[in-house]
Amino acid sequence: MRRPSPVPVLRQLGIVSGFAVAGLSLAYLLVLAIGLATLPARGAPIGQPWFGAMEILILLLVPFLLGLTTAVRGTGLAPRFTRPALPLMAAALALTSVVHLSILALGVEDAFAWPSLPYMLDILAWDGFFAVAVLLMAPAFRGEATIHRLLLGSGALALLGLLGPLSGVMPLRMIGVIGYALLFPIAAALIARWFSRWRPAAQS
Repeated sequence: MRRPSPVPVLRQLGIVSGFAVAGLSLAYLLVLAIGLATLPARGAPIGQPWFGAMEILILLLVPFLLGLTTAVRGTGLAPRFTRPALPLMAAALALTSVVHLSILALGVEDAFAWPSLPYMLDILAWDGFFAVAVLLMAPAFRGEATIHRLLLGSGALALLGLLGPLSGVMPLRMIGVIGYALLFPIAAALIARWFSRWRPAAQS
């Protein structure tokens, strides 16, 4: 009995996950902008309801980030050495989920005041595990120059975000934020479009 092809499932997973990552990331940036614009004083933490909305949007992103990484892995286009991308992404998402669920449950709004354990763990998740996972995803798109460069740029900038905690100059961490909150969502939208055209039989 012939097995059903996984291609339709992978294609749908890639399309839905890619566009969802892009859309939710845009919503996150908009809420962040509003939260920063409504600060009562410079340097004050973002208040409610904006802080809570940002936490929820991050948690909503988790399954779609994992879905997108799974779909890319399923194409078989990446070299063997890039296989750790999926477990590294899963580790990043598991870690950040624990952090943000704990913050929502405990109602802690200053959890990201440096140095704090939640902040350290979130940096490890995004500027560490996520960054390396994205760099390992990039070789799957060696034939798609724009996606390839965006993924390399996203991963590299996310890694550079570690300069903040390593140097003690936390504004440097914004370099990493550009990588995973701006460049990666753009790449995700382009990957979704790529999946809509993906025809493995035609590529062989």
